Amino acid sequence: MVRVAAGVLAVPLALGTLAACTSDPVDPSRAGTVVVSVDLPFASLNGGTAAGRAPGSVLVRGLVQSGFTSLAPDGTVTVDESFGTVEKVADDPLTVRYTIAPTARWSDGAPVTPADLLLEWAARSGQLDEVVPELDADGVVATTPEDVVVFGAASAALARASQVPTVDGTTVTLVYDTPVADWQVALDVNLPAHVVGRLALDPDAPALPTPAATSQPDDDTTTGPVTTELTTSGTATTGPATTGPATTGPATSGPTADDAEGAATDEDTAAQAEAWAQAVVTAVQQQDRAALTRISQVWRAAGRAGDAAADPTLTTTTGPYVLARVDAAGVEVVRNAHYEGGSAAAYDRVRVRSDLDPLAQIDALAADELDVAAPLSTADVLAAAEKLEDVTLATGGDAVLQLVLQEAGGGVFDPASYASAPDPAAAAAALRTAFLAGVPREEVVADAVRPLWARAQVSDLVAAQVGPAAAAAARAELQPGPVAADDGPLTVRVLTSTADPVRAAALEQVAAAAADAGLEVMPVDAPDRAQTLRTRPEDWDAALVPVAQEDLPVAAFVARWRSGGATNVTGHADPALDAVLDGLVAGPDPKAAAEGLATASDALLAWGAVLPVVRTPVLTVAAARDAESDDGLPVVASVPVLTPAAADLTWWWGWTRR
Repeated sequence: MVRVAAGVLAVPLALGTLAACTSDPVDPSRAGTVVVSVDLPFASLNGGTAAGRAPGSVLVRGLVQSGFTSLAPDGTVTVDESFGTVEKVADDPLTVRYTIAPTARWSDGAPVTPADLLLEWAARSGQLDEVVPELDADGVVATTPEDVVVFGAASAALARASQVPTVDGTTVTLVYDTPVADWQVALDVNLPAHVVGRLALDPDAPALPTPAATSQPDDDTTTGPVTTELTTSGTATTGPATTGPATTGPATSGPTADDAEGAATDEDTAAQAEAWAQAVVTAVQQQDRAALTRISQVWRAAGRAGDAAADPTLTTTTGPYVLARVDAAGVEVVRNAHYEGGSAAAYDRVRVRSDLDPLAQIDALAADELDVAAPLSTADVLAAAEKLEDVTLATGGDAVLQLVLQEAGGGVFDPASYASAPDPAAAAAALRTAFLAGVPREEVVADAVRPLWARAQVSDLVAAQVGPAAAAAARAELQPGPVAADDGPLTVRVLTSTADPVRAAALEQVAAAAADAGLEVMPVDAPDRAQTLRTRPEDWDAALVPVAQEDLPVAAFVARWRSGGATNVTGHADPALDAVLDGLVAGPDPKAAAEGLATASDALLAWGAVLPVVRTPVLTVAAARDAESDDGLPVVASVPVLTPAAADLTWWWGWTRR
């Protein structure tokens, strides 16, 4: 740790650029305000949508939202008993009971109720959708008729729970048709039912604001749809209907806009929240089509990056902080006065900036404009960070960079390309083995990653986890064989982001080794790599991609590798593996799930379907301060390395809680 000679700074409360001035006094609020900079723009608080699962949205949601459970990077599940409990009460059929704690409250003071879970079941089970929604290239609901119920967000786990959950006081009981491995994290609180209910069913409620389009960087991550643009979610208008209340809304003496904005007492406000939450419960239980049509429209549109002051679904959350501002620079959150859980806010406010390039983040940290920075890890950024004084610098690994082979599409690893061979499958398998066995993983780690992360090691992790404790597969012992080609070396088209220095360096090592095996590696020049990965198997033979964690770890793994799986981009098909995966996805025992993942991973490595290489490097830099010598500036401690590929980043924000 070294020290930078920086003057005392004045830091305004706005999210714009923070100007340094060595002669100005420190703003008194600065000591209670933490500023974090990341390269992850926020898109939505709705965790059931593609925009809400983007890394920047996951990061912000982990700061402002609490729930029954949280998911660690290694896939382990932690229950927040100050919010409630999740219990498996029966195995046949699988029955799960949620009990809401009295300390679980929304930031507007309303209690969390069974309505919040029923709303999320309605949205994520797919049971109430009247049509199969039309999705765009990024998995977002594109256009749908305005007069049908469409949430368009069915979960692989909740799709197996076809019965409406039962409610008894503060408990909700969910019964699955067939067992699911991800039952602990399958259902949780997302959007506030009392707010969604009012926006959907009150004719006097304001319309949700329409946010400006926000572009996300093109990537070729292999799991889940990638959101590249925020759009309206399939409705001509996102505001409530103006023709009158839906049939399941509260009586005419119930909540109105004038009541909410006028001289309503706390009791009135609580009664209004209860009435609108009950309206959602009634709509779901009675399957009121008119009400559910409006509720589904609002649910799809709610929580998107826009005017936080005008959208109550952005400022009604359950965590220790609540959103106060959303703009082009990032987001700003403040202490949630109604939070009664077990992890209270340690600061008055937190700003998450996403408007600075990596080197600018380092400069802002040196000038005390930032307290924590998680820039893109490159050689020049790391070198700049190492020159700073009085900082803690953490390096680590994020998603595993993997080589996956395309077994369909007519390429070199497709058995159909060798129809004239005595054994087409064996011919394709020999080529897969020859290609993967020659990949110099140790050299890739040493050349591409270890300069950025000194402790980097070869990874054997096939499952999409980002924690070091995740179960790794047995090391593949592939033996290269001769590659026979009548017309010169065979060409292997590799899809990857050569703009990323780590992947570009890895590709160079792979190409050099492949040449020794009689194979020529050619990078695929695709304008949209993610789209090419998912929809154009004929354009690539191998893909070098990081594999991100997903919110349903077991279901996501099965969808990725089962024959015909929803996210199986490689065309891999193996009946023996399918049997293992079918048992894995239907096993409710977490220990058995970990063993099943390892077994399936071993089979994939032995087949030559995939080869893990190394975790992608990440960097986090935090100011190291002392309350006495750095008077007026916030003191941050024990900031872990940020891993954007994690499906849940609640754990990362532990340093902002007490």
